[in-house]
Order: sequence, then structure tokens, then C-alpha cells
Amino acid sequence: MSELMVLLQALLLIAGWLLFLRAQTELRAQAARQSLTGELEELRQTVDTLLQRLIEEAAHAEARIEARLRELERRDATIQSTQAYPQTQGSEPDAPVADSETFSHDSGYNLSGSSPYGVVAMLAEQGLSVPEIARQTGYAPGEVELILNLKQRIAEENG
Repeated sequence: MSELMVLLQALLLIAGWLLFLRAQTELRAQAARQSLTGELEELRQTVDTLLQRLIEEAAHAEARIEARLRELERRDATIQSTQAYPQTQGSEPDAPVADSETFSHDSGYNLSGSSPYGVVAMLAEQGLSVPEIARQTGYAPGEVELILNLKQRIAEENG
């Protein structure tokens, strides 16, 4: 009878151990699921934050492009009106060039807003970086730096 009791106690001990292992496995699986769920939630929040930032940056870029487009349209209208003005004056085609159209160091020739290089100077005055100016104008970054350095040198000489 005592052998039977020892055997029964051993069986109960084994059953208890198996229940413990099963519970431990379930707890580990549950912890892993919660960890994955938490990580997925963090990833969702990160993606939402990045999407929101992307939407805001796209809106800012669109606003800059629209402002730039309005500026270019205004300049185009100014250029069109200045080109139409001499024709209404009835000036001769062989008339001498006015002093304001001739090159001088302080006139800013080739650095006006209407010249391609003037666009570089204007974008720099707006605070854009050299790579950003290069991207918008299609020039290489070295060309942009050269244009800006020449503009600065002319400004210093005219000081």
C-alpha cells in the first residue's frame, strides 16, 4: 500500500510539473504576442507620424512652388510689358543702346532676375542651400557656388 501511495504521489508530482510547463509555455507565448502587438502599434504610430510629416512637407513644397510660379508669372508680365514699351515709342531699330542696357560692374548684368544666373542669386537670397538651388535650377552644385561667389565678388568690388 505504501508503494502505491508513493507511486500516486509521483504521478501527482509529474502531472503538476506538466501543468506547470504548460502554463509557463502559454505565458511565454502570451508575452511574445503582447510584445509583437506593442511593436506593431509602435510601428503604426511611427508610420502615421511619418505620413503626417510627409503630408505637411508636401503642402509646404506646393506652397513654395505656387509662390515661385506667381513670382515667375509676375516677372514674365513685367518682361512682356517692358518689351512692348519700346515698340509703342516708335524707336528705330538702329537706335543706339541706352546706358542702362550696357554692361557695367555695378549694373548687375547677368545677375538680374531675368537671367538664368539671376535665378540662382534670387534663390540664394531666399535662403535656399546650394544643393537645393542646384536641384531646382538644374545646375551642378559647383556651378551654383561659382555663380554665388562671382555675385559676392561683384558686390564687394562695388561695395
